[in-house]
Amino acid sequence: MQVGIDIEKVNRFDKFLASEKMLSKIFTQNEQQYALSYKDANIHFCGIYCAKEAVVKALKIGFCGVISPLDIEILHNESKVCYINTDNLKLKKMLNGSKVDISISHTKELATAICVIF
Repeated sequence: MQVGIDIEKVNRFDKFLASEKMLSKIFTQNEQQYALSYKDANIHFCGIYCAKEAVVKALKIGFCGVISPLDIEILHNESKVCYINTDNLKLKKMLNGSKVDISISHTKELATAICVIF
């Protein structure tokens, strides 16, 4: 079992809302659509980013050219429960058949996420 966790200040993501180019470097179209559906989109962008960071920490690789933030897509089901889209070939290869669970939590000031790979 591998575990990764991340925590970030929400206000760090205020700048992303001002630039579609910045959003597109880190967040997939599905992630952007989800976060922008909320009035407080920066909170949701921050939580999604934390989940992506938690995944690379669990994989023990970091965003160092091996995988990019766009290779890890955080989706939400109809109940707003988050999960990872494992269709990306790079991510699928790194997971090597392992299962992944993630959880995101946030307040107005902080967001955090945890990833467990088993």
